[in-house]
Amino acid sequence: FLPYVMEHWHAFSLENFHEILEGVLFVVIALTLGVLVERERKRHKALLEVRSLAAVGRAVSEVAHDMKTPLMAIGGFATQVSRRLDQDDPNQKKLNVVIQEAGRLESMVREMLDFGRPMEMQFKETDLNGLVRETIEVSRPVAENRGVVLKADFDLSLPPFMADALKVKQVLFNLMTNALEASPGGASVLIRTTKDSHWVRLHVIDSGPGVAEEDGESIFKPFFTKKKRGTGLGLSIVKKIVEAHNGQVFFHPNQKKGVTFTVRFPISTNRNKT
Repeated sequence: FLPYVMEHWHAFSLENFHEILEGVLFVVIALTLGVLVERERKRHKALLEVRSLAAVGRAVSEVAHDMKTPLMAIGGFATQVSRRLDQDDPNQKKLNVVIQEAGRLESMVREMLDFGRPMEMQFKETDLNGLVRETIEVSRPVAENRGVVLKADFDLSLPPFMADALKVKQVLFNLMTNALEASPGGASVLIRTTKDSHWVRLHVIDSGPGVAEEDGESIFKPFFTKKKRGTGLGLSIVKKIVEAHNGQVFFHPNQKKGVTFTVRFPISTNRNKT
């Protein structure tokens, strides 16, 4: 366009230049309005999602709170009766099923309560490598039971970052549990830590079937799950905790098989960086 204008400079009148200027201004204004409208649409959508999640959280919390006491009573009384029975009693196996299922339901209730309650943070300087080591030790019996090998690759120069250590351990535990459940026996799960100038990163790499493309946008939404058991709140809780740290969580498929979940937390001096 510019070479054409230069070539035909002498043929343009003042009126022509006004028309060109008006056209350029129209395009600029249209593009600007388009950007502003799209930004407002995204902001409104995010606001609706926040309000919706808050309402869901309150409802879930109320239901979970009502379920907690009777479940603890069922599990407690079943355990007491089980202790009084002989090991060869035919009712022992039935009671063991009751105890096991009550424990599973209690775990689901705890997960619902974690999702529903407000996030109260206690920030202090935290060592991500140390938290990963502790969580691996807790998860190792589960890994051995499933025949999956837990591996670690630590960046030993990782700096401390400001975090709520208990909340970050919950993130680690949820991601490791998902990875172990997704990986077949004989496979391995790798937990790696890395960093750059602004972030410390955690990578949880599994050997499972991966995430279907159509599920990519739903995986962090509450109650979304393809498992036969569970609440579908694990990754929602992960996202909630990570974002409360001004961090980010995302995933990508591995080259061969499985998926890698990456969490990044801002280093203490850059907590407000996004």
